Amino acid sequence: MRSFKGWPGKRRAAISLSFDDSVLSHLQNAFPVLQRWGLRGTFYVLPGEGSLFEEHLDGWRALSENGHELGNHTLSHPCSRRHDFTPPERALEGWTLQQIEADIDAATKRLRELIPGLGSMSFAYPCGEAFVGEGPTRRSYVPSVARRFVAARVVGNTDNDPRTCDLHRLHSWLVTGVSADDMIAMIQPTLEAGRWGIFCFHGIGGDHLSVDTEALDGLARYLKEHEHDIWVDTVYTIGRYLAAFS
Repeated sequence: MRSFKGWPGKRRAAISLSFDDSVLSHLQNAFPVLQRWGLRGTFYVLPGEGSLFEEHLDGWRALSENGHELGNHTLSHPCSRRHDFTPPERALEGWTLQQIEADIDAATKRLRELIPGLGSMSFAYPCGEAFVGEGPTRRSYVPSVARRFVAARVVGNTDNDPRTCDLHRLHSWLVTGVSADDMIAMIQPTLEAGRWGIFCFHGIGGDHLSVDTEALDGLARYLKEHEHDIWVDTVYTIGRYLAAFS
């Protein structure tokens, strides 16, 4: 158990806003909302050659320069073959630890090449899945991630106890089609328990698994209005804070 001494500034709880897949609506809609309310988010990106990330590189550089975290979401976004969108060559059941490690390292290398001066980052498991292989060859790649990052996020649809959470399998709320009031209601038990809640967004006002821009804006407004009670920061920053108590 971590010797947790409380959140900075005697705040009640912590919240992180994370965004997956480096879709265009993050730059068009999420970034302006966070800037409007003075909040920092974590954007888990896919920096492959010919990607949307590379195509809109100036926007991602601006986002990073404004204090938001660009996190590693792998180069290839491998997921289980049970998802109908996973091509056979990216199915985790057919991958090895060596393959996933190489893919993660390639993403980090490319991010640092494309964004000079990029700071430390956290990791998000594509589709929230942290295994390779199947049957007798199935292995967790959490240890591989733990050797590379201070914190990593899965899904899980719950919050994180700062004393006991696994920093390399942090739970998050995967939200889609929810209102600001829905999300504000979601975090109330987290505030009461003094825990760390992480939102996992995809599209904002567009793209896939979308949440309306107005909903994100309403949540951001609430978090800003309660900044003396709620620490809002990136996954890396809060993860590093908790790691110091280990």
